[in-house]
Amino acid sequence: MQQEVLLHELQTNQSNDIYAVVGGYRVSVDYAQAVVHFYKGEQEWGKLADTLPVEKWSGDWLIRIIGRFFRIEYQLTDDKAIASVQRNGFLSVRTLHHIGRAVLYQRILVDRNWDYCISFRNEVGFGLSVDKAIAELRSKLKVRATQEQAEVTLSVGRSSHITEQQLADFCSTNGLIPGGRYTRQQLRQTILRQRKVNCEQFRSQLQYFDVRINCK
Repeated sequence: MQQEVLLHELQTNQSNDIYAVVGGYRVSVDYAQAVVHFYKGEQEWGKLADTLPVEKWSGDWLIRIIGRFFRIEYQLTDDKAIASVQRNGFLSVRTLHHIGRAVLYQRILVDRNWDYCISFRNEVGFGLSVDKAIAELRSKLKVRATQEQAEVTLSVGRSSHITEQQLADFCSTNGLIPGGRYTRQQLRQTILRQRKVNCEQFRSQLQYFDVRINCK
């Protein structure tokens, strides 16, 4: 007897004894034949409506197939904050809560929950539950905090992509000392004071020292 699972689980669980419900259809995956079946009805197995081939098992393959079946127009949002959450034009994004500076979102495929996302300090965490999304976000923020405290020496070597003169210009503009040691956090805070000029003139230097700021 087949068991109903969450839509996202249908993409990750390779059992033949499961199905998910979306948009009034029961959806099952035949891994042996590399196809996805769509049966009309949610409460019981109805007539087979269509069978679509799985061209690639990579990435969001199930989202792509369901998008094709329901003829969803693939559309990515122009909103920068939502775009960092949406990531797939077949998914829609719903804002659930604002918690201080954090925002909780739900990603939806047709009429079903796909997963949750929480955004905080330009970092995002995804999960099948809110708790899992928060756990992923915390893990990413912990890694970022460690990276922020790593020290960078403002110097160039033989294989550097910038010259001594480019380094001198960069340091002079930002009040930094060539050869000085700074944490990445200190560099970012200093560079952000003159974001415009750094984005316009010193992108190579920012890339070389791996200091990431929003230049859009």
